[in-house]
Amino acid sequence: MYELIRQKNGYRIAKTRHSNGIGKSTPPRRSSLKQFSPVDFKSWRNFVDTGTADIACMNKLVLNSWHRCRSMGVDPTSGRCEDFRPVKDLSSELISLNDLVSDTIEFIYDMVRDRGLLVTICDAGGHVISMFGDYQTLQMADTLNFGPGANWSECSVGTNAIGTALAEGQSLQVSGREHFCESHHSWTCSAAPIFNLDSRVIGCVDISGPMAANHTDALNLAFKGARILESQLIRRQSMELRRQSAQIISSAFNTVMTGLVFIDLAGRIQVANPVAVSLLGKENHELMGSTLDAWCKMESALENMAAAPLMNAKKGLSLKWSLTNPMDVRLFPVITSNNVLMGFLVVLKELQRVHRMPLPKAQLRERRDPFKNIIGQSNAIVRALDTAKRVANTATTVLITGDSGTGKEILARSLHDFSSRSKGPFVAVNCGAIAKDLIQSELFGYATGAFTGAKKGGNPGKFEQASNGTLFLDEIGEMPLFLQVNLLRVLEEGQVTRLGGTKPVSIDVRIIAATNKNLKKLVEEKQFRQDLFYRLNVVRIALPALSDRVDDIPLLAQYFIRKLSEKMGREVRSVEPGFLSTLRAYDWPGNIRELKYAIEGAIALMPENHLSAECLPADLRHQVSGFEPIEPEPVETHTDFTLSSLEKQTIQKAHHHFSGNISKMAKALGIGRNTLYSKLKKYQLTE
Repeated sequence: MYELIRQKNGYRIAKTRHSNGIGKSTPPRRSSLKQFSPVDFKSWRNFVDTGTADIACMNKLVLNSWHRCRSMGVDPTSGRCEDFRPVKDLSSELISLNDLVSDTIEFIYDMVRDRGLLVTICDAGGHVISMFGDYQTLQMADTLNFGPGANWSECSVGTNAIGTALAEGQSLQVSGREHFCESHHSWTCSAAPIFNLDSRVIGCVDISGPMAANHTDALNLAFKGARILESQLIRRQSMELRRQSAQIISSAFNTVMTGLVFIDLAGRIQVANPVAVSLLGKENHELMGSTLDAWCKMESALENMAAAPLMNAKKGLSLKWSLTNPMDVRLFPVITSNNVLMGFLVVLKELQRVHRMPLPKAQLRERRDPFKNIIGQSNAIVRALDTAKRVANTATTVLITGDSGTGKEILARSLHDFSSRSKGPFVAVNCGAIAKDLIQSELFGYATGAFTGAKKGGNPGKFEQASNGTLFLDEIGEMPLFLQVNLLRVLEEGQVTRLGGTKPVSIDVRIIAATNKNLKKLVEEKQFRQDLFYRLNVVRIALPALSDRVDDIPLLAQYFIRKLSEKMGREVRSVEPGFLSTLRAYDWPGNIRELKYAIEGAIALMPENHLSAECLPADLRHQVSGFEPIEPEPVETHTDFTLSSLEKQTIQKAHHHFSGNISKMAKALGIGRNTLYSKLKKYQLTE
């Protein structure tokens, strides 16, 4: 009979117990029933050569795996694992899993004893972290490099129960020629994934052996083994979460500057934090087990709260304070997740009358809300601002996402101005606007002699310039791959080494990045480093497109009309309803930036200080009207109401207002520079 007797280099080896004392091994008992694969050699060969197979007789999970293996370029004639890692270098999450394996190893081994099988525990990446079972089968597995530290994922060794169960998140058995690699065709493997508390796959249990071995109920046994490990792991994780939660609650309870008292259902004090003890004027041991009747009228309040705890959960019940010192006292229910009332929390806030002197104008300016320039009341923008205000005064890295023109730099400046770094520099860098051969020296600076023409004494980069302040990396998705690893190193180490230099310079910089691209997709496409994405994506604030916040357009328009009219020295006496309705109907592909310039052009061209829809760029009005603009042909007429004459007058006004500046004219008119040149020539308005 086989017994588990030792562990070495990750193997748990089973040998026979010898009754004769000679020490000779006897072969393991095997089942007389052989399991035959439903896939024959011809079908396997046909798929390997052509990528087609008879799906009617195949496990769909196996067929999906074959297609993945073919797309990944797995060699079907191989099968030996060439990817090894020391078990100690695998993820720390597996330490707990490995401990659990050690605790339950005898139970798991009992499930496959004397069958000529191996039980394998793997991590989420397919690396073997523990293996035990039949000695002869271990020797056979060794010819395939199937051992501790080996990568048994699909990309490494093709379709197999371990890699495919991890890829699909499902239990399955892979037998004979269902394996993608020919050298595995004599094996049958059964694997079941292991899930953690977050329902994430963290590994699997696999039972493998030659097809001639006894695989009866192997898949169910693997599934049972996975559930045993899973239940123990979840129990351990739950206990740890409970311990951490208790510590957090205890720390919060005892450090807040508000009096907190927890009382049971009978009204007796169970816990009081130091602030509450001070406000109640008693020693802590004197309060425990007593009631608050000496300070508040509790009886009716407790009855009312117990009768409708959910109704009062948010605002609580106000309690009447019996002493002379002013105090705001509120009673809140303590309810479990399944709505069971466990007790009550009394919150004590001492009231003080404070006579505030008017702040000097300079201080008033400092106290103004830096987020005031972000206009809007839509849910999306309110959520974005709420997140921004909560993280502004921290050192946390922020990633701002949104289409071009949604106001990412304005939000970044507001985050800086709202933080304790507001007196430090705010340095903005457009990663997409700097030449690739210059971006490294721009960001990190350069030392003397770093390149031909380098300034004597070197030059600090943007990181050094932003020290003790904020560095805004706009269009971070445009940063070249070769530079991303350098950026990550600076962010992790807090030091920068100039180009051509050797001495690192310590920096204290808060990073705010922005992009209008999908960085996660760029990571999948290998165009952006995954580790840098995780480092930047600590807190993400998504700015909505203007087309997703149509109700904010009138507010934004009013803001821009007021600001731009003052800047341009033009008084806007009235705004026609058609002007705003046209703005609301347009889809604004250029977002807030396009809206601003459209209003600037309208103010420049408005007649008699009245804004109407006709003042807006022609392309915008035509799109809203539902038809494309058509270039009118000159018409011989004696009236002044033809399209040609109106267009000519409009261009003349723009020419006069902008003193012939082609760029400003084109922007205000909503047409391209080349189109404007053509029209100036057409109407003979060029000099």
